[in-house]
Amino acid sequence: MDNDMQQSKAVTTSESNPAIDATFEAPSASKRHEKNTNSGVSWGFLFNLIFILLLLFATSTGGFYLYQELTAQREQANQLAKQLQQRLDDPISRLTHLEMQQRNAERDVSNKLESLTNTQSQLHEQVTKLAEQNPSQWMAEEAQYLVRMAGNKLWLENDPQTALALLKTADARILAIKDPALTPLRKALADDMAQVASIKTTDVAGTVLTLDSMIDNLAKLKLNRAEPEITPDDSLAMSDSLQDWQSNLTKSWKALLNEFVVIRKRTTDNAPLLAPDQQWYLVENIRNKLLQAQLALFRQDQVNYRNSVRMARKWIYQYFNLKDNKTKQTITELDALATLELQVPAINQFAATPLLQQLVNHGSLVGSQEKPL
Repeated sequence: MDNDMQQSKAVTTSESNPAIDATFEAPSASKRHEKNTNSGVSWGFLFNLIFILLLLFATSTGGFYLYQELTAQREQANQLAKQLQQRLDDPISRLTHLEMQQRNAERDVSNKLESLTNTQSQLHEQVTKLAEQNPSQWMAEEAQYLVRMAGNKLWLENDPQTALALLKTADARILAIKDPALTPLRKALADDMAQVASIKTTDVAGTVLTLDSMIDNLAKLKLNRAEPEITPDDSLAMSDSLQDWQSNLTKSWKALLNEFVVIRKRTTDNAPLLAPDQQWYLVENIRNKLLQAQLALFRQDQVNYRNSVRMARKWIYQYFNLKDNKTKQTITELDALATLELQVPAINQFAATPLLQQLVNHGSLVGSQEKPL
């Protein structure tokens, strides 16, 4: 009830006083204007804020992308700088390596030179010591060397003549020492020289040259090829009379038949004739036998030497023309070579060798009790 009464009073009051109503309405309009003003400020601020945020995001994104580009360019530049530095360092390292090698080589050369200098000094000292020794020591060593060379000539080269000459030279060196205590050594040398002189000398070099000449002339020998030999038949002689035409015709026919029969005479034993293309094989086999004879001659193998010479002589005598002068000469030389005797030296060691060894090592003959001559 009270509320109703108050409302009715207010209505009555407003109706009765319009100024009061205007007064109450004015604050309401100002409040609405303030609300509208506050709403406009909020939307502008939000738009500016969003624009600023977007600008900041775009700026930060561009800066980040620019930073990545700068970083990539910086890394690429660093790589290029490293490559250039490596290219610059490579020749320097090579030069450094070459310098080290040169220093090592110089060090090695210096060491070798020092070693050679030391060796030269030692050799000089040894030569000086040898020069201060007795001259007979030199003669003894020279005699020992000559005897060793004589053995090589005798056993390796089968040259007793040169071996004998070397032994004589060695004896002359011992004689020049003029020491009566060396008489046993000279006696041993005399025995060695007598045994070498008794060896029958074989001209090995001359025999080898003779065989070489035969080998070169094998191609010039003529094979034993008998030519057809036609024996004239007087009964087949033609007459000049026309009346004997029948007889002449018969004789012509017989003469024609005789031409197909060839008589060959052989100057050697019965053996099949060689075809022309087989001559090369025959010559090569004979050459091989002569080469085997040379090899056996150097080896002092008398059995194989004679067998090879005799086989070559047999083939030449069997297949070549014995009327040819070259064939006759070759067979004669082979007959002479087949009688060659090869004498092997029976000496195994010179008697003077151990005595010379004593003289070189001790300066005298050890245990020699033989009185000098």
